[in-house]
Amino acid sequence: MTEKEYTNLLRKFGQVQLNNKIDALNKRINRYKKNGRDMDNYSYYKALLRIQETQTVEPIRSREKIEELKELVRRQSDRNYFLVVLGLNIGARIGDLLKLRVKDVRNKTYITLIEEKTNKTKRFKINKTLLQTINEYIYDKEDNEYLFPSQKGNLPITRVQAYRILKEAGEKLGLENIGSHSLRKSMGYHMYQKNKDAEVLRRIFNHSSPSITQRYIGVSQDEIDRAIDDFSL
Repeated sequence: MTEKEYTNLLRKFGQVQLNNKIDALNKRINRYKKNGRDMDNYSYYKALLRIQETQTVEPIRSREKIEELKELVRRQSDRNYFLVVLGLNIGARIGDLLKLRVKDVRNKTYITLIEEKTNKTKRFKINKTLLQTINEYIYDKEDNEYLFPSQKGNLPITRVQAYRILKEAGEKLGLENIGSHSLRKSMGYHMYQKNKDAEVLRRIFNHSSPSITQRYIGVSQDEIDRAIDDFSL
């Protein structure tokens, strides 16, 4: 694949979606090779244009797995741990979280940001548990520092780096279909399990209907799975 072709794919799908497609395609290619298929004239570019992601990013449904995830990334770094905890507790998109600076959370009761996707201002309540975690994380940091700094200069980590942190941690824990949206979806899934209020979540996620929200957080899939489990001929 040429650099121009890669740039076209990046422009069309975005980095995170393209990464998911590449992962799916690599798995398919490995199967082809095991079956002895000739790959000499195979067009990676055309395949990536056509391929549908075989794995939909899912929430983490098990609270025990969420605790295991937090413990795993805590051992990696305070930054990675805080990324996971913040994402699980406010449900913002990962790209919006990465733009935050220390001053955006210091002495705040809400996190206010402009969503990149919608260009709308959103306000996320900081709960008591998250507030404690924030204070512990930022106590020795300057206001203008990024919350999730890269080791390469005065910039935050990229979405690709955030994706890799979550993807690699998920694989170590045996979690399937983990990606950048998993923290956001997990927050919605567990809030729904507690309150059963899809309308509140619809407003949090800016969806057009509660049914879309239920599909997004994986509740609809749970209902389908239960229906199949209870059915036989």
